[in-house]
Amino acid sequence: MPFKTIEAVRSGWDAAAPPAAGWTSVTLPDDWATRWPGFDGVVWYRLTFDRPDAAEPLGLALNYWTLAGSISVNGAELGRDEFLVEPLTRSWNVPRYWQLASPVLHAGTNTLLIRVSGLAPYQPGLGPVLIGPPSATRAHFVQQFWIRRELPVFYLGVTAALGTFFFVVWLLRRSLKAYGWFALMTIAWFCYSLNFVVTSPWPFGATDTWQRFIMLSFMVMAAAFVLFVIRFAERRFPRGEAVLWAALAIGAAALFATPHSQLGPMLNLLALFWSLLYIGACFLSIGLTWRSNRLDHIVLHIVNALTIVAILHDLMTYLGILLGNVYYVTLTSHFQMVGMALVLAWNFVANMRRIEGFNDELTAKIETAREELALTLHQQHEVILANTRLAERVSLSHNLHDGMGGTLVNSIAMLEHAPQNLPADRFLSVLKELRDELRVIIDTAADDPTGGQSLAEWIAPLRRRQTLACESRDIDCVWNLTGLEDCHLPAARSLDLVRILQEGLTNVLKHSQASRVVIDLHRRGETLSLAIQDNGVGFDAASEAPVPGTGLRSMRARAGRLGGTLDTRSRRGETVLALHVPAA
Repeated sequence: MPFKTIEAVRSGWDAAAPPAAGWTSVTLPDDWATRWPGFDGVVWYRLTFDRPDAAEPLGLALNYWTLAGSISVNGAELGRDEFLVEPLTRSWNVPRYWQLASPVLHAGTNTLLIRVSGLAPYQPGLGPVLIGPPSATRAHFVQQFWIRRELPVFYLGVTAALGTFFFVVWLLRRSLKAYGWFALMTIAWFCYSLNFVVTSPWPFGATDTWQRFIMLSFMVMAAAFVLFVIRFAERRFPRGEAVLWAALAIGAAALFATPHSQLGPMLNLLALFWSLLYIGACFLSIGLTWRSNRLDHIVLHIVNALTIVAILHDLMTYLGILLGNVYYVTLTSHFQMVGMALVLAWNFVANMRRIEGFNDELTAKIETAREELALTLHQQHEVILANTRLAERVSLSHNLHDGMGGTLVNSIAMLEHAPQNLPADRFLSVLKELRDELRVIIDTAADDPTGGQSLAEWIAPLRRRQTLACESRDIDCVWNLTGLEDCHLPAARSLDLVRILQEGLTNVLKHSQASRVVIDLHRRGETLSLAIQDNGVGFDAASEAPVPGTGLRSMRARAGRLGGTLDTRSRRGETVLALHVPAA
């Protein structure tokens, strides 16, 4: 149903009723800033319509008023916003619907009076008003409510979820720079999109402060989008990025320094600049990935193209080139964000698959290396076993040579010296000595780490045998033993020390032609010292060292195992064998 007249008149903030004069005809939607530039205050709209049958109900649908208002029909108030003065209720995107019937309506001419409180920088005025059958007007209201309220609220939830998710991903993986800039862009867009759903400037105390916050959010969103495009394309433009941050800082400073009288032009300038920058970033994204046939790049091209069209439409609407206040970027931007989120998720999954493939390959290589290492260790183990067996054979041969060999040498020397004077009990004693030597070798081969006997007890049988052997050869044998009663060594170390002493005395008997031998064995602190000195013919130690005999090699090997040093010096009339080992 068409209105007969649509008129408007302005008044002050505190006017309770419209003035009687000054009415002017207008068309809806109306932006009074084009008629009364710079006017902040109240504008009354008076709409008249004829109703022949007052009993028939009518539906009344109103798209919006900017920013706050109240409405009455024939003097009966239908509704009003909570705040009609600063801080104004933000009802600029809130559609309304009423069903009118008697006694509100009456036959003939009816008057619809709408009071709108607005500010010049924010397109103040009244949107389309529809009156007619309830079914048609109700359907119009439902459509407007879905576009202006339900969709923005739904997209706000999607934006919040995307921003939170990718922000957490970036926190966990700081190297994913594109994810971080996308999260910042999404969070800034969430703040900007609040402008379409909130009906109060809270937590700010004035509309201007709220609008500055909204514009700053838009600027941060555009800057973050530019950096997202650059990082997603794996590029860096240090100078361009520095200029971008400088522009953001200058824009923010200018935004908050501009007074209310100039705030409208400043908002328009910033909206134009950052919108064009956002469009430029969309073109940059297309340009950087134009030659790529990747599916994720193609998806970005499509959503960026849709966003460019929506931004151009909304920019012309914001600047007043197009009438109305329906902004499509709130719809297309969420398609863009969802598209970019899907692209990032696709890249994340692709990277995870590459990592999993690398892990599988690495696992296979590790398994191969493990098998090769096991084979190598097995081979080394076999070598170690072979070396151990060889070392045991060498040790056994040394023990046989130094122990039983020495006893046999002494016995043979005694027989050669006086074979006719050897009594039967002495011959039996030689056999017992051989038996004892064999028992020592067998016992030492067993695991006896503690050494049950003191070193003095180990030396005693050897001392007795060697003294008798020397006496049978007319060799004066002198023993000087001190500090050995409390010296307990492991069996293997005790045996090595005894074998060195035994081999040294055997060499005296076999080669020295000496008449006197002195054995000095003592413990001083943590050191054991052994010295065997004879007055025999001696030998050339320098010529003996390069090609030592079995006995000398055996003594040096034992000294090495004991961690000590073995020295020999010889001249005619004096030969000294000296050993120094730790007693611990």
